[in-house]
Parts: sequence; C-alpha cells; structure tokens
Amino acid sequence: MVDRRILARLLEVHDLPTLPVIITHILETISDESSSASDLTTLLEQDHAISAKLLRLANSAFYGLRHRVDTIRRAVVVLGFNEVRQLALATSVFDTLSKRKQFAFDPEDFWMHALGAARGAHLIAEKFCPTGTREGAFTAGLLHDIGKYVLALVLKEEYCEIVQEAQKSRRALREVEFEKMGTTHARVGRWIGEKWRFPPSILNAIGNIYRVTTYEEADQRTVAAVAVGDELSRKAGFGYAGDGDCFKPDTDVLAILGIGLKEFDELVVQLQEVREEAAAFLRIMDQQGN
Repeated sequence: MVDRRILARLLEVHDLPTLPVIITHILETISDESSSASDLTTLLEQDHAISAKLLRLANSAFYGLRHRVDTIRRAVVVLGFNEVRQLALATSVFDTLSKRKQFAFDPEDFWMHALGAARGAHLIAEKFCPTGTREGAFTAGLLHDIGKYVLALVLKEEYCEIVQEAQKSRRALREVEFEKMGTTHARVGRWIGEKWRFPPSILNAIGNIYRVTTYEEADQRTVAAVAVGDELSRKAGFGYAGDGDCFKPDTDVLAILGIGLKEFDELVVQLQEVREEAAAFLRIMDQQGN
C-alpha cells in the first residue's frame, strides 16, 4: 500500500497525468473476453499518431523484430494481440509522462535506463521464461520505474532531496524513499498503474520488482526477468534513474531464472551491443505527431 501522507499528496494533485481515451479503450479490451484482434486494429487505426509511432518502434533495430510490419493489422499478426496492445500502452505512457517536467532525474538518463531494462527483460524472457509467460516483458521493463517519475512530479524538491541522498550515500533509492516517506516508487508505480488500469502482468512486475523471492505467483519468472533487466540496464551503462551502479546482482533472483553470474555477464555484453540502437529508439519515442 501507498503511505497515507503520500497518497493524500497524490490525490490532491488536480493535474495528475491521465492516459488518452483511446488507450483507455484499448486497455478495456483486456478484460473483455469478446474483444478480438480486429477490434484492437480498428481502435489503433483511429489514432494515426499512436499507430504511426507504434509501427516505427516495432520496426526499429532496438526492438529486434525479424520481419518488417507496414500496417497495424500486420503488426497484430506478427507480434500478437497482447504484445501490440501493451506496446501501444508503453508508447502512450512515455508520451504522457515525458511531456511533464520534473527535476529529480535527467530525462535522457531516466528513459535510457527504462529502455535498457525493457530490452534486458525481453532478452531474459526469451531465453529463460517458459512460453506463454514471456508476453509483456518488454513493456513491463519500460514502465517499471513510473512511480519514480510520478513522485518527482508530485513531491518536487522533497523528492529531489531523496534522490540526492540516495546517490550521495550509495544506497538503493527505494531504501531512502521508505525511510523518508514510508513508501517506495514500486508501490506508487503500482498505484498509478491501477488508476490507469494496466493489465495485471504489468502491475505485478512494477509492484513486486524488489520482492521477487517472496512473490510466488505464476508469473514469478517474468517479474524476475524485469528485476534482472533493471540491473542489467545499469551494468550495461544505459542509465541509472536515481540508483548508482553499486549493487551486485541478486543471486537468489538469478537462481529463479536459472541464470549464473557468468550468464549474467554475457547478458550485460549483449545489452551493451544495442546501446546505440536504444538511443535511436528513444529519439523515435520522443518524436511528436506522426
């Protein structure tokens, strides 16, 4: 749960970011068993800006799609119904948050870290997660730190001081957050995700990224993939998003995935090889309009 004082501050903000109506409709298709790929295609084609950006992302070298997709309909066929839906969500959340100024993080560092975690989580899910549980790892990695961004928007100078103290003391940001606020960005991220009606797989990854070993639900390995992807991103030099590169990978979390330290180091190298592609991907994400 989010601490009452922080929750009150969040609820007091009248201009707390909201997602576009079309994304709300897309998310509604998740709980509607009668919805189809055709319904999703129709929704996306109604918004040319979102559909154009989604296609650019899907075809980028960083995303790593083997076959080019020229239409939303083709993207749904190649990527799958849920993957396209979640990629649309990711692009919309990026647009919604990146337009709002905050002063706790360097925006490029923050979003590069998010991209590194996304690609890291995707790499891990493809190699170490069972078929059927890999879906959404990229999007979950991209969105895992949204609680930090929202706290920076809402608490302003107070949160800047928390970030600065974590960096100065070389402690995990979440530890300083809990000490000063009684809550963490993971809890706030889950709260805003629930408010925005994220799918359960994304909510679970955001809310349980730091408690993987005690989280024993069916999607534990996917949550673990996002947690390790978060650490891979820092080790590969993508960005830090308020945390320094001073932590060793959690071997207990690696064990859940069947990854050893040697394999972890190999994944770091693989991620480093696509850093330039990530920078190009970020430029696509930052483009306005279609």
